[in-house]
Amino acid sequence: MDPRVIVFILLAANILSWEFMVMGACANCVNGELTVRELTNARIEYVKQQILKKLRLSRRPAVAVPVNSLPMPVAEGQTLSAGADKPPEFDDYYGRTEQKIIFPVEGECLTTGRYPFICLQFELPPDVEPEEVTVVELWFYKERDPLDEYNQTFVISEAAHWDSQQQFKKTKPIAIKETDVGEGWVRVELAWAVRVWLEGMERLHTLHVACRTCQLRRAPLSFHEKHRPFLVLYTKYAGKRRRGRTLECGATTSECCREPLYVSFRELGWDDWIIRPAGYHAYFCKGSCAPISAVSQADSYHHNIIRKYFYSVSNERKAEFKPCCAPTTFSSLQLLYMDSNNTVTQKTLPNMVVESCGCM
Repeated sequence: MDPRVIVFILLAANILSWEFMVMGACANCVNGELTVRELTNARIEYVKQQILKKLRLSRRPAVAVPVNSLPMPVAEGQTLSAGADKPPEFDDYYGRTEQKIIFPVEGECLTTGRYPFICLQFELPPDVEPEEVTVVELWFYKERDPLDEYNQTFVISEAAHWDSQQQFKKTKPIAIKETDVGEGWVRVELAWAVRVWLEGMERLHTLHVACRTCQLRRAPLSFHEKHRPFLVLYTKYAGKRRRGRTLECGATTSECCREPLYVSFRELGWDDWIIRPAGYHAYFCKGSCAPISAVSQADSYHHNIIRKYFYSVSNERKAEFKPCCAPTTFSSLQLLYMDSNNTVTQKTLPNMVVESCGCM
């Protein structure tokens, strides 16, 4: 079998070329002599390129809204999907969207009401399908009201707008929220309404938020920089975790092992658009490997491929085989970032963390 076919099969099995060449440290895999610092810089640079490619970006986004001015729940990661520390795995190359955060602006309503109210205008993202939406939450920061000693009741409606025939204005209540919060964040579930809007291909919307029990003339919603309202869309995600046991590198370890490699987004100058995490442990593989005859006895899918080829060639060709310490299993990286449209998105990028190493 042509060695190029072997390489192609390995690539198809998610052992990507960059993960062999950059995340593995075997001298047989990297031509030329590089210093440890040069290898580290090369690995970090390739991690940067992988992040951009998996986000389908050609360059880092141009962000108009400073990350440090985001509402506190977003900046502190309170909106992250459950299990964000351990995202499930999936066999794909590009990142998968798990969350979208939209920032409405205060707008005008076509009609008024008997209760203090505020209108929030926003546009739904074009890349979210209705069947993908699992949870939608409106977050707003409630300011104090003289009647806060009692529970306050908020009514959220689709603001009055012209119907499709432009014949009459309509207002449709979509949620009622009773809260005992005096001052702080309030969350309202709006998934049903948002799915209906997405099914109808309607992207521009205005929410009418009224407080039926407040004494103030204006609904007590804050638009302060750190307290401005936002809408979170959570989308479906399914997958399975893959983990492998590996030898961690130590001061006296010479055989194939996993070496720490921390990527700091602040040091890269990316902390102005990546909100969470501040950095992550990518790891890489290094160390010596046993002769190919020993490697071919190992029991794994990739070793089975090597074994078949190893025993199909002549003894002279067998001598050319030089095993390399390389990643064998990976896990995902979960990012919360701001794009050029000032929308915050949560995505899971597959195969970004080396979980285990082996001789290939």
